[in-house]
Amino acid sequence: MKTIYKVLYPVGYEEHEVSDDFPTVLPFVEEVPIQNLENPQSQFFNFSKNRWEETVTPNYAEKLELIETLTETVQKENEFLKEKAEVQENQLTDTQLALAEVYEMLVPADREVN
Repeated sequence: MKTIYKVLYPVGYEEHEVSDDFPTVLPFVEEVPIQNLENPQSQFFNFSKNRWEETVTPNYAEKLELIETLTETVQKENEFLKEKAEVQENQLTDTQLALAEVYEMLVPADREVN
């Protein structure tokens, strides 16, 4: 007999005793979960690393601070881009007016159309 572990989503596992010739296929693994955790179900199987890893309770205060910093940076960048766009829009308008003046000089408004 061998022990295999059913990987539960998002965390945890179920232990199963099976015969030695039982095939181990997803969602089962033979890797032994981490022992001596306060909560043995507070782990997940990382398939890319082929091992069990303990889940870590995220520090929401740090994440919130990071999000606030990113938000401030994005807002400043947006203001800069908005100002730059306004300058470019003014330059485009000035260019369009200058072209209209040149056109009026080259093609008089009172010219008869044949």
